[in-house]
Amino acid sequence: MSESKKKRKLSFNTLLLVLSILVIACIMTYIIPAGQFDTDPETKALIAGTYHRIAQTPVNLWQTLLNIHPGLISSPNVICHVLFTAGILRIIISTGAVDDFLNWSIYKLQRRGVVVIVPMMVILFSILCAYGGNDSFFVFTIIGIAVAKKLKLDPIAGIAMTYFATSIGFAGAIKGRTIIAQGLADLPLYSGAGQRTFWLFFMMACGVAYALWYCLRVKKNPANSFMGNDEWLAASEVDAVAIEAVPFKIESLLVILVTAGSFILNAIMSITQSWSYPQYTAVLFCAGIVCGALYRKTPVQMAEEFAKGCQSMGFVVIIIGLGGAIARTLQQGNVLHTIVNWVTAPLANAPAGVGAIVMFWFNWLFNFFIISGSGQAAIVMPVMTPISDLLGIHRQVAVSAFVYGDAFTNMLFPTSAQLMGALAIAGVPLGKWVKFVLPFLLILSVFTSIYLYILTSTGWTGM
Repeated sequence: MSESKKKRKLSFNTLLLVLSILVIACIMTYIIPAGQFDTDPETKALIAGTYHRIAQTPVNLWQTLLNIHPGLISSPNVICHVLFTAGILRIIISTGAVDDFLNWSIYKLQRRGVVVIVPMMVILFSILCAYGGNDSFFVFTIIGIAVAKKLKLDPIAGIAMTYFATSIGFAGAIKGRTIIAQGLADLPLYSGAGQRTFWLFFMMACGVAYALWYCLRVKKNPANSFMGNDEWLAASEVDAVAIEAVPFKIESLLVILVTAGSFILNAIMSITQSWSYPQYTAVLFCAGIVCGALYRKTPVQMAEEFAKGCQSMGFVVIIIGLGGAIARTLQQGNVLHTIVNWVTAPLANAPAGVGAIVMFWFNWLFNFFIISGSGQAAIVMPVMTPISDLLGIHRQVAVSAFVYGDAFTNMLFPTSAQLMGALAIAGVPLGKWVKFVLPFLLILSVFTSIYLYILTSTGWTGM
């Protein structure tokens, strides 16, 4: 009974949280002093040092509710692109190409030693999830546990080779939460892909080193396992799961290359040819059709999968719309600029890079409450965008601060359904997992803070 109560306490409903924030925003318009910054007539950016108080303009609850519809239609390009991309990715994932390629790769690697298998699996899962994965990839923990048993490693190692690796891949992805945040910040989608890809490979290298260090440590002496006992070792002798032979399918590799290539092409053409939403949509449409055809999907099957993908994102676009309603309420109450002034005033004399680091760590912690990347983007980007303008931080850096802050703690906080699912599959208690992952996250977060500082100091714009 007590355990179930604990689980309920850790249960957060994203919709209820966002609606609560909307009501809080309404109340704030009565409490927080109203004020405004002057804005640049061309760029619409806030001008530092021009904040001034104005008459209070509170927004009542009814007006706040009226803001929901305008909020939903305030980001049409972002919402349409999110829905379309989800539909195309559903077609691609439904082919089973990624599963086929992963299963074949793991079958081929299973007889290799720890020094080969662990790095290859971390790299494989990271890259595939960066370009073609989705939230359901945590189920590959089953395969990770099977591999760990064959290698005489503990269940934590199994998660490290799969879910841990997919989390790194999502953190470095140029799709998903990244393009949502860019759209909300009025940045070209896929811009900055070069630097983000570089950081993906850096994070992946850190992940490989950390996972390999742990696996070699346990392999050398099972008593070093963070599981705190050797029961898993006895289980690996008895319950080792055979990894079935899987033939190589050239179609699986082609689908992966086409999918990754579509995102890379959009990123390159966005910078060199100023491509925008129409071109992105056309490229992704072609990629989806080609991938479906490679796996002999009929037009009807592809259409049905596309519809399912769009349906799966319906809740997400509602959250994005509610985020717009929150921003609109704060703007109507003329308290958004006051909040921005309060946040930026203590940082006014600090290097801009310090502000980028503060943004990163704020999102790192805020992710506990809104674990959804798209939901968090809808809430924080309307506030972070003017803050970054005032502090002299390019919006591209602000997007990166959000993306990394949001992504890292997905593998730490129990509000992540994917994390808890992976732990349940592996039979690893949350406390044991935290003992493994927290040092890595802190190290990676320090590196990322330095990286964001450098990006800000060098004037990186991603364009």
